[in-house]
Amino acid sequence: MITHLLVESIPLWTAHRVHGPGLPVALQDLGFPPPKPEPPPGGQRILGVVNNFMWGAGVALLIGLFSGLIVWVGGRWVDHHRAGKIGVVMMLTAVGGAIVWGIAWTLINGFAGTK
Repeated sequence: MITHLLVESIPLWTAHRVHGPGLPVALQDLGFPPPKPEPPPGGQRILGVVNNFMWGAGVALLIGLFSGLIVWVGGRWVDHHRAGKIGVVMMLTAVGGAIVWGIAWTLINGFAGTK
């Protein structure tokens, strides 16, 4: 199984001489061990910032949901239909944001390779 192709690292004349014209060169074919994955420098700080952002977004969604509920109840209580509609829109927006938040969390973890 070819895991890494050397296209730019080895001069083309070397690849041509070893494997013939137009054939890809694998690291294992040249005696190199496969590279080990390493996190980028500062990767933990970046993940910390992303986690803080996601936590803050979740709190904002909960605040939006409950404030929408309060506006809706208050609008219905004083028989102000526009306030009631605004409360419903706030709650629906918070629910939609929570769905996007859950999808984003799954996508970030999928791209980062964590569980």
